[in-house]
Amino acid sequence: MGQWIAGTAVGSLQVVRTTGRLVLTDQRPAFRPLMFGENAGPFKLMFGLTNAVSGLDDHYPARVDITGVEAMNGSALMAVHLQTGGTRHSLVLRRRIGPVFSRKHAPYRDNAVQRISAAVDAVRK
Repeated sequence: MGQWIAGTAVGSLQVVRTTGRLVLTDQRPAFRPLMFGENAGPFKLMFGLTNAVSGLDDHYPARVDITGVEAMNGSALMAVHLQTGGTRHSLVLRRRIGPVFSRKHAPYRDNAVQRISAAVDAVRK
């Protein structure tokens, strides 16, 4: 239903923990970390360990468990609010390389907020 270059945020900061793609499926938004091929050597090992240590999971809760999605003050920062009271923060990026605080990310983030919000609203109807 949609996909964006994204990163998992460190809390609500505009700091990327890991990058990949935020994918909106018919069931949930899901984060897929950047993966390297079998022949990536030490890079694959390094990123695999980083993802494991940081507790990264690649699934957001189902759309029915999301209460709202909002653009945060930062130019790339988006918050997904959950029924449990928790929040998942993501950075939606124009491209992988470059500063995450650039205002050029805002239209991509706003597109993600709009499309995920519409998908959440459709489930509630």
